[in-house]
Amino acid sequence: MTNVIEGNFKKDVPANEFLSACALRAQNQIEEGRNPKVVVVFFENGYPLEVTSSEQYPDGVFMTLHLAASAIINETLGITGEPE
Repeated sequence: MTNVIEGNFKKDVPANEFLSACALRAQNQIEEGRNPKVVVVFFENGYPLEVTSSEQYPDGVFMTLHLAASAIINETLGITGEPE
C-alpha cells in the first residue's frame, strides 16, 4: 500500500526545510524498527536532473520512483485501492 502525504501546495517550501521534515519522518520510522528507502529528485529549470537514493540498486530506485508516480496518479484520479 502506498500513501501520498498531502502537502500545502499553495506555499513554496524551501528544499532544505522540506528535506529536514523528511529526515525527521525517516528518523521516527527507524526508531520504530522500520527501514525506509528514500529517493530524492532535485529539479530546477536549466540544470541537470539529479537523483540520489538510500537504495543502492538502480532497479530499486527505478521501482520506487514508479511506485511514487503511480500513487500520485491514482490519488489524483481518486483511486485509493481501499474498498468503499
